[in-house]
Amino acid sequence: MTDLRPVIFTAFANFEPGRSGHLRRLSDEANGVRKALERVESELCHLVERQGATLDIIASVFRDGDFRNRIALFHFGGHSNSYGLLLERERADPALVDGAGLARFLGRQQELKLVFLNGCSNEEQVKGLLEAGVPCVIATSQAIDDGVAAEFAVHFYSELASRAPIEEAFKSAEDLTLSAHGG
Repeated sequence: MTDLRPVIFTAFANFEPGRSGHLRRLSDEANGVRKALERVESELCHLVERQGATLDIIASVFRDGDFRNRIALFHFGGHSNSYGLLLERERADPALVDGAGLARFLGRQQELKLVFLNGCSNEEQVKGLLEAGVPCVIATSQAIDDGVAAEFAVHFYSELASRAPIEEAFKSAEDLTLSAHGG
């Protein structure tokens, strides 16, 4: 039997523990998102998670025959800036992946409805993603504490799992995060 459930693909990239730039709460984000979606995975979606995300790993998931043209939501958790995402690579130093090139790649994914960039200051990438054809993007306009980012993501996916539309899930996650942390 062919699995036709839409795929939610989450990718996380982090520095090694103890190194400058390590996001202590990124594992909380991954675990919380997974937990929020696991309860509805059998009926609503198929969750694909990759830790230690590199550009090759991300591309391979989109190319995988089981997931090709089924990925509806791509979530990235990790460092970013206005120019790109900081992904891992085989050597110790991270790789800044060009946001414009990645936007074009993601824009060609037929079923992709939402890209969620849960990292710092990636608002500039939104324009490229929208121009490339991604219908909906969630991003940040400034630096964000990794604990707050993790909480926001968990609230958002918990709302989606309760069958809230994207805009409602976003607003609820925003309200709950503001309630806990203020502006």
